[in-house]
Amino acid sequence: MTDLPFVDYQKPTKTSAGPRLAIVGEAPGAEEARRGVPFVGRSGQLLDETLKAAGVERAECLVANVFRYQPPGNKVGHFFASRTRAKKEGRALDERWGPFGTSDWVLAEFSGEIEHLQRTLEGFAPRVIVALGRTPLWALTGLNGIMQLRGTVQPCRLVPGAEVVATFHPSYILRGQLAEQPTFLADLKLAVSRLTA
Repeated sequence: MTDLPFVDYQKPTKTSAGPRLAIVGEAPGAEEARRGVPFVGRSGQLLDETLKAAGVERAECLVANVFRYQPPGNKVGHFFASRTRAKKEGRALDERWGPFGTSDWVLAEFSGEIEHLQRTLEGFAPRVIVALGRTPLWALTGLNGIMQLRGTVQPCRLVPGAEVVATFHPSYILRGQLAEQPTFLADLKLAVSRLTA
């Protein structure tokens, strides 16, 4: 299918005593591809620290990405195309997942990644899923607009009954948005509070 670097999900190594939390990012970066584990670079360190501050152990969570392949240049747009571009390049789109942004759709060759995420989440049965960034927000809820929807609780379209709390991707904070760290922590605390709601 593709020769892109592949990084599978990180399954929990510790059993959670209560309801389960899943964390879903966009796609692996270079450090993740090198080590074969999601969220191990600087973004992963920030995620781990913030989870701990919110009262959660990463070891109890399922940690995944919407796409298990590292896109060229770490550009998640690699997995999407407009109808015009797809037609021009002779590539198929999978439109059943709805538009990503205003005019892009997931390429059919990568839509199996969303199905795999759905099956894995169904098996894990989380009560709450944290969507780190716009790509998992879209994949998990069908919604676009991370800036408007971060810090909100949305129903999950992949796992009926599960809730999605959208927040920033840690890499966004590390790219000059350090002022958003308290917001990121507040969003993770919201996700944790929904576990027992």
